[in-house]
Amino acid sequence: MPRPVILLIDDEIGYARVVQEALQPLGLDVLIATNATEALLLYQQVNPSMILLDVMMPEIDGLTLLRWLREHSDQTRIPIHVVSAKSTPADQKAALKAGADGFLAKPFTFDELRQVILAHLPLPPQGSPDQTAQGN
Repeated sequence: MPRPVILLIDDEIGYARVVQEALQPLGLDVLIATNATEALLLYQQVNPSMILLDVMMPEIDGLTLLRWLREHSDQTRIPIHVVSAKSTPADQKAALKAGADGFLAKPFTFDELRQVILAHLPLPPQGSPDQTAQGN
């Protein structure tokens, strides 16, 4: 069985690499895109199992990218979870209205992130690092 692929779209590369390393023990391949252009290229090439998407990014913000993916994708419905420091109730509502399957506020624990992923992907429950990821 091929490893599930997570497409992590976030312009903070240090944060993205920490998340990537934390998720690999779960049996996931995590690809990083730091902007919408990279994200669209990887999305078309890889057909990810799930997308983790930041809101605040250069060029095109995450919610605009999310709406575009939902309107123009010819692939099966891929779970897209917004992960952002912009986490007011209005921000969360905007993400869900744009088509997100859920919202996770930064900073979060890796156990919280693992639970989000396990809700969408069939992975065996495993331990997670006792760390917190931060960023915008």
